[in-house]
Amino acid sequence: MKITYDPGVDALAIQFVERARSAHTKEMGDGIHFDYNTRGKLVAIEILDASRFASAEALGKLDSAREMLTLSEASEESELEHDTLRKLIHNGRLPAEKQGRDWMVSRADLLTYLDSRDRRGGGRKGQLAKAG
Repeated sequence: MKITYDPGVDALAIQFVERARSAHTKEMGDGIHFDYNTRGKLVAIEILDASRFASAEALGKLDSAREMLTLSEASEESELEHDTLRKLIHNGRLPAEKQGRDWMVSRADLLTYLDSRDRRGGGRKGQLAKAG
């Protein structure tokens, strides 16, 4: 189980299955979402406006939700070439941060891009599609 907090959007995430892909989400209450995989198993809970339920001090002690990947790691996980990822970054389709000479991509942004590509019919192969 992994608990993370993203102060940028004030969201708390509780992941029961690491890197699981959500098949559907059910809103259980105001800003409280349960994510289920294709077999109906609860894989994550997301709480929006988490500061309603916990102090800033308590939330600040949690791990950051932004797991950063190098382009090599992002390429391996997405099965996209380095050059393709660089083009996506330069075209503004994939957010990234420059750290020294390297580009870093958050896992969440990579998954968001890949999911949007799936909806357009591009498909996805590899580990990310198998997760969950």
